[in-house]
Amino acid sequence: MRFKNPLVQKFWKFSTSFQLGIPVLVALTILIMWGTIVESQYDAFAAEKLVYRSWMMYLTMGLLVYNLAIVVVDRMPWKSRHIPFILVHAGIILIVIGGYVTQKYGLDGSMMLPINGKNNYVQVAQTDVVVYATFDGDRYTKVFESEVDFFLHPPTEDKPYKINLGDAEITVKKYLKYARVSKKLKKSTDANAGASVKFQLQNANVQQVETLTQNSKTKTADVNFGPLKVVLGHDVKDKGRKDRATNEIYFNAKSDTELNYELYRKEEMKSFKSGRIKIGDIISTGWMGLELRLLDYLLQATEEWDAVEVDRPTPLTSPALLLQFGDKTQWTLLNDVIKLFGDNEAFLFSFQNRRMDIGFPVYLKKFEMTHYDGTQKAKTYSSAVEIVPPNGNAPVSGLIAMNEPLKYAGYTFYQASFNQDEKTGEPTASVLSVNLDPGRWIKYLGSLVLSLGIVWLFVQTRRRKTAQ
Repeated sequence: MRFKNPLVQKFWKFSTSFQLGIPVLVALTILIMWGTIVESQYDAFAAEKLVYRSWMMYLTMGLLVYNLAIVVVDRMPWKSRHIPFILVHAGIILIVIGGYVTQKYGLDGSMMLPINGKNNYVQVAQTDVVVYATFDGDRYTKVFESEVDFFLHPPTEDKPYKINLGDAEITVKKYLKYARVSKKLKKSTDANAGASVKFQLQNANVQQVETLTQNSKTKTADVNFGPLKVVLGHDVKDKGRKDRATNEIYFNAKSDTELNYELYRKEEMKSFKSGRIKIGDIISTGWMGLELRLLDYLLQATEEWDAVEVDRPTPLTSPALLLQFGDKTQWTLLNDVIKLFGDNEAFLFSFQNRRMDIGFPVYLKKFEMTHYDGTQKAKTYSSAVEIVPPNGNAPVSGLIAMNEPLKYAGYTFYQASFNQDEKTGEPTASVLSVNLDPGRWIKYLGSLVLSLGIVWLFVQTRRRKTAQ
């Protein structure tokens, strides 16, 4: 194409030349290589944040589309020999557009289905800070919610992230991308705080140390060792139990220094042993020679995280925030909830992955798992699910297994993994990967157009050589 203005003509010539096309392709190659290295050194989330969704990638892809479109327009008026050339360029443009549509409007996350339970929320990568407030310790009201990207824009001591709550203020002083964390118990001044016990179970063959902490004094905490279950914070007499599947020990807070305990045999409703125990005391359970020693005890306790930054992510690391509320600082983790106490109110603070409602519940009807012979390692696992449409239509049932996804209403459900009880090894929940790809048909169309253009170009070239 020709333009009267020499500057416009010069710019147009540059836009259609290799002077733009080659640098764009080189930049795209470098970005893809960089993304691959980042993902191998860190993880896919870091590669997405630093490379694939960076301004550099958007600029490069934008220039690529611009260059391809301008080159096609520059060939006007088009002739029949230009068709394969146009198809190849149009196919690439459609693939890029389809990828952007998916990135902008699609969904990629995970859904956890408890055994015999349901869920209609998908957890995605975006993160939010949410704060609830209560004045009576019972009813909570959401007082703050905001999307945050601490990975790219972390708060620091000099530039903290502040949440103004009227008479109170929560300050996020530090963010760790990858933190190795451990829990520590501290004495609490909250009247509703539950108790905490640390104990050791041992016999000639077993030695196990465990800590139980109540979330509040009205809730229980328990751990099941198979032949023995230990429960903290419950009055057995008020439970009205009609069966007992295993031997049990019940602890109840008595004072700052003592605990009440009661021992029950399997399938017996009446305790055969009871009393009080102090730190250092030993209870002989009468089962398999097991003895229980009380190592530590707090009448009112709270668990807090201790975080240490590491360079690379591992299965044991988590993002962590250092909070300051009043004169107190403490760590919290991604998807953890902590309670902060003011003079006249209490707040629940959560730094969490966003949960998206997909509009219909997914029920886990059955979860099946097979093991490799002679091991407890999972070989195959699958989820039989039922989806209840929101429009009142009949439920849709299906089986989701490895390499066998289920598609419904534009969503694709994959079997990703499962959660299991650390003590018994029994599965407790099925974890599904959920994908919504609204740009898929555009990418498929682009691939078809690109393939057609390549084949046409190949045939056209062969004909020209034959004609010569």
